[in-house]
Amino acid sequence: MAAKHDILLAIDSDGCVFDSMTVKQGIFHTGIIEFWGMEAAADEARKLCEWVGLYSPWRGLNRFQLILKIFQTLDEFLPNIGKPLPTESLEVFIDSGATLSMQELEKWIEKTGATELQAVLEWSREMSRRIAEVAVFPVFDGVFQGLKKLHTAADLIVVSQTTEDALVREWNHAGLTGFVDVIAGAELGSKKESLETVMKGRYGPEQAVMVGDATGDLDAARAAGCLFYPIIPGDEVRSWAELRSEGLARILNGTFAGAYQEALIARFNGVLSDVPPRTH
Repeated sequence: MAAKHDILLAIDSDGCVFDSMTVKQGIFHTGIIEFWGMEAAADEARKLCEWVGLYSPWRGLNRFQLILKIFQTLDEFLPNIGKPLPTESLEVFIDSGATLSMQELEKWIEKTGATELQAVLEWSREMSRRIAEVAVFPVFDGVFQGLKKLHTAADLIVVSQTTEDALVREWNHAGLTGFVDVIAGAELGSKKESLETVMKGRYGPEQAVMVGDATGDLDAARAAGCLFYPIIPGDEVRSWAELRSEGLARILNGTFAGAYQEALIARFNGVLSDVPPRTH
C-alpha cells in the first residue's frame, strides 16, 4: 500500500464499526451448543460462552482462538456436559504458527490426521453460512462521519480477524469501502502481522494507531509498536465522537501518546472482566 498521509489508522470491524458482536457471538454460541451436544446444560454453557466472547479480555479473538478459550472455560466450569471437546488438539493447531483460517485448518487436519478437529472446521463453515444469512449489521452512530473526517487526514485500513469475504460484503453494504484503502481479513494473518506489514517503511510508532474494541486489539498494537485508541464496549457512540475530535487532533499534533492514551486504556480495561459468571 502506498502511503498518502503521514498517519495510519488501522480499524477493527465487528464491535468497533458494526454493532454486530452480540449477533455473531450468539450464532457462534448456539453452534457450539449444537455441535458438541450441550443442550442439557444450554443455559449455563451460553452464559460462559457469552462471557468469553463479549465481556472478557478475550473479546474479539480470532474464531479459532475464541472457541479454544470457550472450550477451556467449559472444561473448567462445566466439565463433561456434552461430547468430548478437542481442546488439546485445537491448542496445538493454534500454537503451530499456521494462519488461523478455515483453509489452513483443513490442511492441518489432512497433514496431521487430527480428525477430532473436523467438527471445529464444520462448525466454522456453518457459522460463516449462518452469518452470511443475516441481511444487515447496523453501523454505530457517528461511524460514517468519523471515517469521512479521518480519511481526509490519515490512511485508513481495516484490520480484522473476520474472513475477508465477510468484511468486503459488510463494508460494501454499509457504503463504507470508499473511506478505507485496504481491507485485511483473517486470511492475511494476525492483527499484529497485518499492522507490522503495513507500518514497515511507511509509518513510525507514533504515526500508526490501532482502533479497536477488544483486548486483542490493544495487544496487537503494543506488539506492533503503535498507538491504541479504544472503542469502548457499551460506549461506542461517545468513543467515535471523541476519536474524530480530540483523538484525531492529538494524533496529528503528537500529544496522543502518554497520559491521554493511558487514560483511554484505563477506561477501556475497566469494562472487561476476567471473572466468569456463576453458572449455578
